[in-house]
Amino acid sequence: MVKILLTGAAGRLGSYLHQWLAQRGHEVVATDIRQPDRGPPLIVADLADRAAVDALLAVGVDAIVHMGGLSTEARWEDILNANIAGTYNVFEAARQAGVRRIVYASSYHVLGMYPTAQRPLGVEAAPRPDSLYGVSKVFGETLARLYFDKFGMECLAIRICTANPPKTTRETQLWCSREDLAGLIETALLHDKLGYRIVFGVSANAGAFYTNPADPELGWTAHHSSAELGLPFTGLPLDPEDPLNDRHGGIFAIRGHFED
Repeated sequence: MVKILLTGAAGRLGSYLHQWLAQRGHEVVATDIRQPDRGPPLIVADLADRAAVDALLAVGVDAIVHMGGLSTEARWEDILNANIAGTYNVFEAARQAGVRRIVYASSYHVLGMYPTAQRPLGVEAAPRPDSLYGVSKVFGETLARLYFDKFGMECLAIRICTANPPKTTRETQLWCSREDLAGLIETALLHDKLGYRIVFGVSANAGAFYTNPADPELGWTAHHSSAELGLPFTGLPLDPEDPLNDRHGGIFAIRGHFED
């Protein structure tokens, strides 16, 4: 089993992962910028504060699951502090503390400006972020690439899709079962030789926007599909009249600059 620093542990996905990883026997050091609404207390720390990140790692961990940061569009200063400075602090503090493996929560919004007619996309598609938030996730992926190439720190960057219950046909095609996501994270934590990889956090849905290349060495496949949810709009074609269906990023691609 692995001793893990889990950032963003008070969020919806972070709270789920905290419980799931602990139930699997891993020791979890959980942190967020606030206490969770319910569940066990965690260590409150702002990842934009480098000294606070160093203190988190002083306890000694084997790996980091970096879920922390903003998960939606926001003012540039907020994105800069939470998603860019915070992610840099996590990687650099990990390097100095001798932590050799990070699972990084990226997002499909790194590809959000692609037209939905262009699908499925693979990991080789060039980034086309739909927001400052998407830009921050491209930053995290390339930072992880640097730290692997230069310092040998292994990283799995997961482009997480829709992890909440789908409410539209589009969301059924983007859906990622939380069990699939948690299984992917644990696979990365326990892998003998992870290297640097990008994987879409998406389940085996009909009409999926993204496809992962066959990777028998990684040893992970999605076991769930949105079809199992029994939703009446699963399997329907996307409504071409709905502007949310024009681009991969949906509302992120439609919005103007956050500060306008």
